[in-house]
Amino acid sequence: MATGKLPAAIGLTLVLAVGGMPAIAEPADLSPQAIVQTVVVPGGPCGDAALGTNCQAYFPDLERDPHGDADDLLMVYRWSSEHVHRPSQLRMMRSRDGGATWAQATPFIVADYERLDYRDPSLTALSSGRLLLSYFVSDGDTGAAIQSQVKRRDTDNAAFSAPVQVFSSTLPRPVTSAKVVEMTNGQLLMPLYGTPSSGGRQHAIVVASIDGGVTWDGRVTGRQKTIASNASYNYQEPAIAEVAPGHVRAIIRVATSTGVSTNAVQTDSYNNTYMSTWATPSSLGVMMHGPEILTVPGTSYVPYLWGQPNTASSPTNRPTRIAVRRGQVTWPDTPQHTIYNPATTYDSSYPGTVALDSSRLVTVVYDEARRAAIALRYPIADVD
Repeated sequence: MATGKLPAAIGLTLVLAVGGMPAIAEPADLSPQAIVQTVVVPGGPCGDAALGTNCQAYFPDLERDPHGDADDLLMVYRWSSEHVHRPSQLRMMRSRDGGATWAQATPFIVADYERLDYRDPSLTALSSGRLLLSYFVSDGDTGAAIQSQVKRRDTDNAAFSAPVQVFSSTLPRPVTSAKVVEMTNGQLLMPLYGTPSSGGRQHAIVVASIDGGVTWDGRVTGRQKTIASNASYNYQEPAIAEVAPGHVRAIIRVATSTGVSTNAVQTDSYNNTYMSTWATPSSLGVMMHGPEILTVPGTSYVPYLWGQPNTASSPTNRPTRIAVRRGQVTWPDTPQHTIYNPATTYDSSYPGTVALDSSRLVTVVYDEARRAAIALRYPIADVD
């Protein structure tokens, strides 16, 4: 496909007083006082007729460049004219100042093939310096999921490898929507979900790679584990983090058999038993779309982020929310904050976040009403 170009550098910045936004079933004083916003990717001409006419960024994710310093960031996003049922590209941007200004990364277009839709991309930087790009592919016309794939590169600014397919022993078309996680023991875990071969509701699973992300084969004994399944509910969009050595936590979107949103769940695995034993999922008491969980190095902080629909069915708004767990503080005692409120659209959120250091976070979200991918920079103290 032909490749369109964005402006070489984009830095539209403003300070947003989030406390003045409309509340969504939460007191307004739960919001942080100020968040610095930067429009990373504005909408514009698609640059390829197969993508449509006017395109915008969807489903952004953020990672620190493994070959840069603490403020050197990479953002990947889906570029298309429609949320679904339309071919797309994956494109990548770079910031060298902690998200204040952005320019096209090298390479700029990192996934592109006729009639395919590349969805829910994620970036993971490994301790070896390798960068992984994971996503799932669907039919650009029908929207039917085809497979999840992973690309990799070991050199800064180099082209990514050819994609490798992710296989599951139970899901014929596993879908990924969150980051691969590198465990302390060196193994990599990918969260996935999908409908099992036997039919029924969607399951959430993890698949392990033991060769640095070169292969992902859940059909091999000991390389896949189902972490949540239920005959009455769909478990979707699992996100995972190693919150302590050998302790993996997952947060998972949940929907009824008719697709109505219900409260998200959490499940944990301890002592490196993530290929054999997970706790029974427990409700978090809040609906979550596109959840994210991460750790902040050098601290006990474990931020959870998610898009929260304002109603279980036919929602009209989906703000981005955050709750920063710390130490042994329980979930009910952890305050929740709104960090971005689109106010006028449900087609928004899907956060991707990195910690610049022990006190600063950067989150990227998208907003269909503004036709933009937006970076949010804020101190952890504002949302703790």
